[in-house]
Formats: sequence, structure tokens, C-alpha cells
Amino acid sequence: MLKLTGNRDVCVLGAGVMGLSVALQIRQALPELNVTIVADRFGTETTSDGAAGLWEPYKLDETPANKINVWGQETYDYLQDLYFSEHAAAAGVTTVAAYQLWSEPHDDPPWKDVVPHFRYLAAKELQPFAAAGGCQYALGWCFTTIICEQRIYLPWLLYKVLRSGVTLQHSSIKALSELSGYSLVVNCTGIGAARLFGDTEMYPVRGHVIRVRAPWIKSNYFVDESNYIIPQSDTVVLGGTAQRGDTDLQPREEDRQHIWQGCLRMMPSLAQAKPEREWVGLRPGRKSVRLEYEEIETEAGKLLRVVHNYGHGGGGVTLSWGCAREVVALVQQALS
Repeated sequence: MLKLTGNRDVCVLGAGVMGLSVALQIRQALPELNVTIVADRFGTETTSDGAAGLWEPYKLDETPANKINVWGQETYDYLQDLYFSEHAAAAGVTTVAAYQLWSEPHDDPPWKDVVPHFRYLAAKELQPFAAAGGCQYALGWCFTTIICEQRIYLPWLLYKVLRSGVTLQHSSIKALSELSGYSLVVNCTGIGAARLFGDTEMYPVRGHVIRVRAPWIKSNYFVDESNYIIPQSDTVVLGGTAQRGDTDLQPREEDRQHIWQGCLRMMPSLAQAKPEREWVGLRPGRKSVRLEYEEIETEAGKLLRVVHNYGHGGGGVTLSWGCAREVVALVQQALS
């Protein structure tokens, strides 16, 4: 138990998968604290809601591999435990076989020891992909991974958060001085950290996906870092784009064609799929994930204690539970 003599109020900024994971873990580990999530977007308004929810480190720039593996392993273990629990369906968690194809030779992923059953594809296994798409692949591997479907998982996680005693505040914070009433703030604002905390290293990574009805697709497929196919409970997610610095939230025809044609080369049967909807969102890109403690002087001259947890690029779901666990440790140190 923390031996606080004064303010026990903690604010978590942001209600995406990071913010919700952090709030829940703080309440579970430090129940003596009063936790409030403050955000201007909840649920379907968040970037997390549009994510396919596949566990695989993606667009993490120069984040050290050892940190990715620690955070990723903790998240994988947590999601795997969920899958083998009575909560799997309610939380939208399942396991899938994943196939990664490369047109050119490629280094092993640094996370290959995190996932089960990682192995290289034999030439005989690559041949059907080459025949379908009319192209050759230099390398391929497969492994078992987890899909944590965010449109199902986020409402389930929010329910857990509220049951734990966390309160919600729908508000847009304009200045850090508005947070001076809290003993500590956890910054899970994602791309919003650029505006609120002045982080010039943040940049948007535009992602465009198409959801289709294709119930015969049961596995996950990637080609290079260009196209992917991710099955969900009722749709299949086709992607994608990763356009750095692009803030356009409208679907574009050239991207639509890139997605369709690339995915059809992998899986020609998608020509029979029924389109459902499109989504465009901005991933919170940064040179490296920022997870650290900082003391900031606000505009009003008061000291604000902050634990930063943002800049996860396309790896928010993949790192969420592990990063939240490290946040809890930093919160405990800061308030002790």
C-alpha cells in the first residue's frame, strides 16, 4: 500500500487501449488511489477502435527491440490467458495462424521467440502463394498469434475499468494547468501529446483499411510491409497504408485500389467478398515509444508529475498490457 498523506487523485489522459489498460492496472495494483480517465474521445471515436487488433509489433520505428519484446511478451501472455478463460468470446480474443511473405531477403523479426510455433516456410509452402499472385517470394515464415478485436475488446475493457471504480470525464484539456488538482497524470494521449505536451517528435501515420465479408478466411496474411489480411469475428480487415505525416481522414481511391489489388494477389477468392465499410485513422508515430516519468512546471507555475506512455505507432494493442504494467511501477515510485 502507498502511504500517501495528501492527494490520492490520479488522472489518466486518453481512453484508447493504452489509457484503459493503464487505468485498470493502477486500480488493481494500487486500490488506494482514486483514478479518473479524462478524454475527449471514447469508444468508437478512438483510434484504437479502428484497429484490427492483431498481435504483431508494427511501425515502432527505433523503439529498442528488448523493450518491444518485454512489453510484447507480457501483453501476449495476458491475451493468451484471456483466450483460455471464460472471457474469450466477450473480450473478442482468438488465436490465428499468421503467414508473412517477403519479396526480398529479410532479417528475422526480433520478436520471433515471443510467439509460439515460429518457423520458416518451405518452398512447397510458398508455391501456392506465388501461383495465386503470379510473383515469387524470397522468404516466408509463419507463427501463431492473437487477434484482440478492438470493437469487442474495448467495451469489455471499459466495463472492467468502471467496475474497478475508475471514473470517466469527457473533457478536452487545453492546458496542463487544468490538471494541477491531481497528484499525478498518466499521459496516454497518443498523437495528442504533440499539442498538449509539445512533443515535436510525434508524427501521424495514416492507416486506411477496408472491412469485407469473407467468412472462409481464417488465417492472417502479410506481404512485405504493404498488404495484409486479418480475419475478425464478422468481417475480414484488408489493408493497408502507413503514410507518415499524412493527416487526411478521408478514404482515397488510390489507396483503395492498392489495398484491393494487393490483397487479391495473396488471396484471389476475395474477389467474391462483400465490402462492408472503410476506415481511416492516424497512428501515433514517434522515433521511439516514450514511457518515462517527468516533472513539468505548468503555465501557472505549479509542479505536475507525469508518467508518459505514448508513441506506440502501429503497436498499441501489441504492447498495451506490458506498457501499462511498467506505468504502474513508475506511478508507485513517483508517489512513494
